[in-house]
Amino acid sequence: MLHEGEVPDAQAGWGVDVLLQVATATAAEQSARDGAIDAEDEHNGLIAALGEVSPQTHPRIAALGADLVSGTPQQRLAWTFRAVINGTRTTPRTMD
Repeated sequence: MLHEGEVPDAQAGWGVDVLLQVATATAAEQSARDGAIDAEDEHNGLIAALGEVSPQTHPRIAALGADLVSGTPQQRLAWTFRAVINGTRTTPRTMD
């Protein structure tokens, strides 16, 4: 994916690490969610709580609202991979 995204080799080496971290975190989150009996209730509770956020105290959360939990898991994961690849391609690797 990194090669196809024209990521320079130096950045690709570190980009692989980030992609593996994302994949590991996603797998851990999904396995916990898949095993939880009340996962759907928790998700619905989160959506309800986001809908009740005060724009005065939390303006950005209130503005983004439902978009914070929008999209399917597949859409969100595909976007995450594209964001990591694009960021890896455009972020120089420095050794400071």
